[in-house]
Amino acid sequence: MIDVSCASCGQLLLHYQKDGPGWLKRCYLNRIFGPEKWAALQKDINIVSTKDMPDLVCDCGEIIGTPMLNSDGRLAFRLGLGKFKRKLSKDK
Repeated sequence: MIDVSCASCGQLLLHYQKDGPGWLKRCYLNRIFGPEKWAALQKDINIVSTKDMPDLVCDCGEIIGTPMLNSDGRLAFRLGLGKFKRKLSKDK
């Protein structure tokens, strides 16, 4: 698990389960485990396409990610370079 936070203000945005090595380029909805505001998106039956998803926006107003559909059909947020920080989560 990793914590994704805003690069501008440092606010925690997501508890995310990263799969595999390499850079963090996108966050799949089914791997977001907190806070509830973002984790609840994977259970929302009204979200069936990217048009139904909000941008991933910090409380400071910074847009961290935009909705995308991955080639395997999973919905995700495409993260903006330099818009976020990541670190290993203390909650494992």
